[in-house]
Amino acid sequence: MPPLTGLTHFDGTMGNWQGSGATAREQVAQVIEASGVRARPLRQARDWGYQRVSSGRSVLILDAAPPPIARMAVAGCASTLAFEFSNGDCRIITNCGGAGLVGATIPASLARGLRTTAAHSTLCIDDSNSTSILPDGKLGRGVNEVELFRRDVENATRLEANHDGYARRFGLNHKRLLLLRSDGLELRGEDMLIPDGRKRRRKKDDVQYALRFHLGPNIESDLISDGKGVLLRLEDGNLWQFRSTSSAIILEESVWVDGMGIPHEVRQMVISGSVGSGGGATGWLLKHMG
Repeated sequence: MPPLTGLTHFDGTMGNWQGSGATAREQVAQVIEASGVRARPLRQARDWGYQRVSSGRSVLILDAAPPPIARMAVAGCASTLAFEFSNGDCRIITNCGGAGLVGATIPASLARGLRTTAAHSTLCIDDSNSTSILPDGKLGRGVNEVELFRRDVENATRLEANHDGYARRFGLNHKRLLLLRSDGLELRGEDMLIPDGRKRRRKKDDVQYALRFHLGPNIESDLISDGKGVLLRLEDGNLWQFRSTSSAIILEESVWVDGMGIPHEVRQMVISGSVGSGGGATGWLLKHMG
């Protein structure tokens, strides 16, 4: 039960992980009541791989492990180092979810797309998955190892993790740094592509990357004039701002699947760029404005 509730947001709903939709708080509460177990949400489920940081009314959840093996998850996703972030009853950054809810509203073709790295709030290189999805639906080669460091610093919690899913193909590791302020009103991040000394990249040219942040439902998003910021107005009236420290941000269409398997049109913020064999870094900031 503690690992299960470790995937819940501040409002008691579950995040969109490994093919699930956003399970309603009522369903989660029924499971907890039926279990008879009362325990705090698990902050670090090391064998499972998820990290949870709760600060004020904000919750940050990070996927810090390789994908599950095939026999453990029929709709396993290439979501390593993806994260979700909520404040109060509002999901701000989320994943698309829903790949395991194939039916009338989620056709098989869409479900396959919802399993990809691009359907999660993380970085992908050359529109490829950090762990391959084979034609028969099983997960193939990709992320084998994830290194994780978590510590409390002054007025914040710091998560630092990296994976080797792109090392074999591109000679680069993805490293993600997240720093959540203790009041939950500021999340700083940096995504780095670092050369892997054990591999030789097959491509000599620069590689393209896309850093995606899928927005939750009912969020109004508007680009700031300089192109490096987005104003986010939440359903509860709170205003947040997302900023890139380097490249411009593009707003694109996305989809978010609820716990009933119904997709909703949302938007995503995308930061794109290219790196050479020496790698590179992109910083960003998500901050409450009032």
